[in-house]
Amino acid sequence: MGIFPMAAATLIICGLLWGGLVYVLSGRSTRHLWVILLGLPLSAAINVLVKGPLAVTVASIFGLSPNFTASQPVWFLLILFLLAPVFEEAVKPLPVLMGRVRGLVKDPASALVVGMALGLGFGIGEAAYLAYGIAQTPQYIGLPWYLFTGYLFERTLVCFIQGVMTAVVVTGYFKGKLPLAYFFAVFLHSFVNMGAVLMRVGLTSPYETFLLLIASTIPFFFIFEWLRRGSRQPIPAS
Repeated sequence: MGIFPMAAATLIICGLLWGGLVYVLSGRSTRHLWVILLGLPLSAAINVLVKGPLAVTVASIFGLSPNFTASQPVWFLLILFLLAPVFEEAVKPLPVLMGRVRGLVKDPASALVVGMALGLGFGIGEAAYLAYGIAQTPQYIGLPWYLFTGYLFERTLVCFIQGVMTAVVVTGYFKGKLPLAYFFAVFLHSFVNMGAVLMRVGLTSPYETFLLLIASTIPFFFIFEWLRRGSRQPIPAS
């Protein structure tokens, strides 16, 4: 069974915990919860259709491996490093272009809710996509499910982080500051990914990387509170 029981528990916990946050932010209304569903397929889509092919294409042009290892040229590592921030922060808020979703973004408060919902959906879908990848990795095949508790805690934190970054972009879209908000989200994404990058080039252990993730999550709670306080009025319950 491997990681799948832990992955199922992770998806349920993230859905209940952060979906509950969206529910509370919505004024205890369920009318924004369906927006979470729109974010679910976006992680797999951006990885399979954009990030993966682009990394392979650039690597093949220069005769390199598409893997993120310390032996790669610095310029290529930088490209690989930027793929996730640049493309994920662009794709996560895209459903706002849909008429029904755009109609929900009426003020800073609703922009925060819609952004959190889209980012949460992306984070849940990303957790499922990563679990599938881990299950195909030989070194993890056969390990008992309870050894993947690190996956549970990491993905739970990352779901919140994804929500905050998308809320930054959607709020910026509402306020007419989309380019600035997008680049700020790219910076935040790059910041939070530094621990994983250091581990992949052999500079930190998995345990140290997890501690770095916890530390780098702290600013996101302040950013979330900043966005929440910047909302001019609460969304009335329906």
